[in-house]
Amino acid sequence: MQPLILIPCKSFAAGKSRLRAVLSPERRAALCRSFLIDTVTLGEKLVARSHIHIVSADLNVASVASEMGVHCDGENDIDLNSALTASVAKIMGKHENAERNIVILPIDLAFNSPAAIATVIAARADVVVVPDRLDQGTNLLRLGGNFVTKFRFQYGDNSFSKHRAEAEGLRLTVEILRDPLLCFDVDTPADYAAWVGDAADPPNVARNCQPTIR
Repeated sequence: MQPLILIPCKSFAAGKSRLRAVLSPERRAALCRSFLIDTVTLGEKLVARSHIHIVSADLNVASVASEMGVHCDGENDIDLNSALTASVAKIMGKHENAERNIVILPIDLAFNSPAAIATVIAARADVVVVPDRLDQGTNLLRLGGNFVTKFRFQYGDNSFSKHRAEAEGLRLTVEILRDPLLCFDVDTPADYAAWVGDAADPPNVARNCQPTIR
């Protein structure tokens, strides 16, 4: 059965604030909108539209979701971890007969691909974590099994180690998957410069990724 794909997205105006030194507010908003559209389009190559849920309370984000024919869930003044927890509970209620397999897919994985994400989905572990290049952040998270509503999301500082500890605390099997196409995200001006300058050679941009750990 198809997994459910959750795509967290801040308001376009608030997104990618660390790029303010190299991009105007208008260009940052346009970049976030473009990232969201690209991510939904990628998701459509993996699952039916009904299995794609954008997690956001922003009206402009919701408008893009409506235009693309996908769900948008979210509440105002709620942090990302709480928003994801609430969305998972709501979504699982809507998909009672769906496989309990959820992928949290950020919009800024500039080199992601259907094949790379399919590898994450197909992994046999209960929890699959794809860290960033520094092994600090969580670039992709896949949860599979009846525990999905019990898993506490830990996005923020050092989320990679926290997500791994959360899974181990629930006595779940964990796979750490490092992929050059998934470990690169566009957060800082250096990331943006690397993406713009080396877009033809993603493995070179993400060359610091280490082998997969099972």
